[in-house]
Amino acid sequence: MPAMDDAAVIDTETQMNTTIPTPQRLKAFVLNGGGHAFDTRTGRSYGINPTAQVAILMLQDGASRDEVIGRLMDLCAEPESVIAPGVDAFLEQMMKVAS
Repeated sequence: MPAMDDAAVIDTETQMNTTIPTPQRLKAFVLNGGGHAFDTRTGRSYGINPTAQVAILMLQDGASRDEVIGRLMDLCAEPESVIAPGVDAFLEQMMKVAS
């Protein structure tokens, strides 16, 4: 069951339930250009790649899973079949570190 500050999203194609941290929780992550994310709530630091950094910024601004996928498809010039699994794996990781 998602925590109160998490949002559950159902992927209509796969009927997969993807839980994502809310923008409020993600705003606790401070990003720098060197590939680091610092969680101000826990004091932990994480190494992230440039695509993950863009995804976090979009999610902090309130973008949905599908919006993140669409924007990354445009930015990376890759099909949804490549982008969506990576976004879903990233969201699963974010749920673990942002819990």
